[in-house]
Amino acid sequence: MAADTSDQSKMQTDIEGVLQSNDSTSERVFLWVDEQLKWLLTLPAVAILFALTFYPLLRALQMSTQRFLPTGTTFVGAENFVKLLSNETFHTSLLVTGKFILLAVGIEFLLGFAIALLLNKKLKFRGLWQTLILIPMILSPTVIGLIWRLLYTPDGLLDFVAGGNVGWISEPSVALYSVILTDIWQWTPLVVLVLFAGLQSIPTHVKEAAIMDGASPFQRFRDITLPYLSSLIVLVLIIRIVDALRVFAKVYILTRGGPGDSTNVISMEMYRTAFRFSSFGEASAMAISLLVIVLALAMTFVKTANIEFSS
Repeated sequence: MAADTSDQSKMQTDIEGVLQSNDSTSERVFLWVDEQLKWLLTLPAVAILFALTFYPLLRALQMSTQRFLPTGTTFVGAENFVKLLSNETFHTSLLVTGKFILLAVGIEFLLGFAIALLLNKKLKFRGLWQTLILIPMILSPTVIGLIWRLLYTPDGLLDFVAGGNVGWISEPSVALYSVILTDIWQWTPLVVLVLFAGLQSIPTHVKEAAIMDGASPFQRFRDITLPYLSSLIVLVLIIRIVDALRVFAKVYILTRGGPGDSTNVISMEMYRTAFRFSSFGEASAMAISLLVIVLALAMTFVKTANIEFSS
């Protein structure tokens, strides 16, 4: 009788051990699936990112090492990059792009900063002014190009205001400034938006303390406003310079890079090289070169921004 009781206890212990073992295995499987699930859920986003970003980049890099012939492609190594060193049209496009960035971004920053300071005052209908100022920024570059092409039409509205035929987009010495004016009209609101938000974040008690200490408006601007806005200033300059390097739609609609090479920015030269002269390899080399320039500028500004952010 005692032996039967002992066998039943042993069997019960074995069953409980098996059940505990099964529970432990199930729990480990559940934890493993839970751990891997976050990676599985990110796979669609990673696949889309790869398809839209990394694949075109890798494809451009591959094309930059090829020569395209009617019979197919041949590998030429760095030949397309070497050609760019002696390509005067490419050099001219770099100079035009640099001039465009210097003038457009510089004026947008100064004008946008001035408007943000003005809006920061107690103006009547400030909300209405803010809304009207932001309208150009929400329009697409194509629409803006079409609007300004109509304004630049000979004997159009701007010629009427100027009192004569200026040749806004047909005169080589004027065409680039006309494109710059269009870019300023579109993107100054971005500078206003960012810097106005920064001005609103400056604590009121800091400004009141400076006034009570007798600080002049210039001293308050130099010692309070600029230090508070330094990070935002670097940020907005990064955004505008990188975007200005890629300007295309407005140039294409307004001037198509002409007259001559007066508005032939680097993105326009890439388009011409690829689709007008069918030199896809050389155009890809230009794209890779532009990418390197953009990365170098962005890294320089980000490094500067980090210094400012840490202060």
